[in-house]
Amino acid sequence: MPTERFILICLIFLGSFSLFSQEIDDTNTDSIYFKALELYKNQNYQLSLKYTNRGLELAKDYHDIRVLRVRNAWAVKDFKKAENDIFYLLQNAPEYPGVQELAERQTMMYPEIEARLAYLEELGKKISPSNHLKLLKSSLYLKAGKPKEAREIAMNLFQNSDLDKDLRYQLQNILTRTVSDEIGVNYQYIHFDQAYSRNDPWNSISAEYLHYFNRTALIGRVLYTDRSYDQGYLYELESYPVFSDKVYAQLTAGFSNGDIYPDFRGSASVFINFLKTLEAETGGRVLHFGDKDYFTGIIGLTTYTGKFYLNLRSFIGPKRMNQMVQNYQFNIRYYFKDIDNYLFGRIGSGISPDEKTIFTQVQENPGLDAYYLNLGLNKMIGIHHVFQISGGYLIEDIDQNNKGKQFLAGVSYRYRF
Repeated sequence: MPTERFILICLIFLGSFSLFSQEIDDTNTDSIYFKALELYKNQNYQLSLKYTNRGLELAKDYHDIRVLRVRNAWAVKDFKKAENDIFYLLQNAPEYPGVQELAERQTMMYPEIEARLAYLEELGKKISPSNHLKLLKSSLYLKAGKPKEAREIAMNLFQNSDLDKDLRYQLQNILTRTVSDEIGVNYQYIHFDQAYSRNDPWNSISAEYLHYFNRTALIGRVLYTDRSYDQGYLYELESYPVFSDKVYAQLTAGFSNGDIYPDFRGSASVFINFLKTLEAETGGRVLHFGDKDYFTGIIGLTTYTGKFYLNLRSFIGPKRMNQMVQNYQFNIRYYFKDIDNYLFGRIGSGISPDEKTIFTQVQENPGLDAYYLNLGLNKMIGIHHVFQISGGYLIEDIDQNNKGKQFLAGVSYRYRF
């Protein structure tokens, strides 16, 4: 016999012996389970899978073995086998320890979003989905380019008063990002008391259009103010780019003829979510008048607790007449059943650059104090119409000896489509 043939026969024999030696003839299911578990811990997933297959052939309701087979199937990326075992457990042992966790974790094993959604559809027929799974499904619909479906789930879930702070925060982001288009008009009235030399009321009106490009909101806005003795327009372009589930930004560029509003108004803030329920803001505003620029730094912190939105913000600058302009404010919202129905309030000292209509008063008297309170209601009617009314009261130093009082009222309407 030629040497080559002899070697080939030996290799075939040894291979057959090796395969035969891996045949599992153990009939003790406990022994099979612990051997499979040891192999799994040593990352020998294929052989561990063989042991779990053998164990379930002998005892199909040995649930620990089936749970282990799910984990092995994940390791070797046999997601269909894992899915079948999970559905078997849900049907025959839904209360068994770890089964619900396996069912939820299976969702994230599929690399494709559509496969995840298909699995969630089937899972929803077998169990009552948890709030976490509902949120996950809404998020997946958003990533799949189906904002309508994402918003419907998020709106229904947001009405649950038992949501924890982390889920409510994530829902807030989804609902904000699922508006496609919006047209709005806003009106503000400011009344001055007799302490002002010019106490004719101010009237401001603005119109804006919002559109979402994937995850980025873009807003075009025109603001007109009539002060009886002067008037002016401000044209703004604002955007909210989203970089990840935890980071987004706000950017604004505005231009005017410089009579009432600055020639240029720039705004930028970055918002970062951390510790699940906290959101930090840092940024700045720049105002350009004539040949001078004025900068304001911003820091803020937001949290969602129950049905409350709580926010602290601080605006430091610009420096005018050797005085540093400062604004500190506390904002609060109480949500009724969803993101578009809430009471809101603001209390603060100083006037921030974001108060575009009245900020010019700060430029004239940067070192004088101002305090204000603002309350309002935001109400959605149907699925398209959003109304808001607000009223406020402001007390400010006119000079060292006199204080002026202002009453502010506003109303707005937005149509979403």
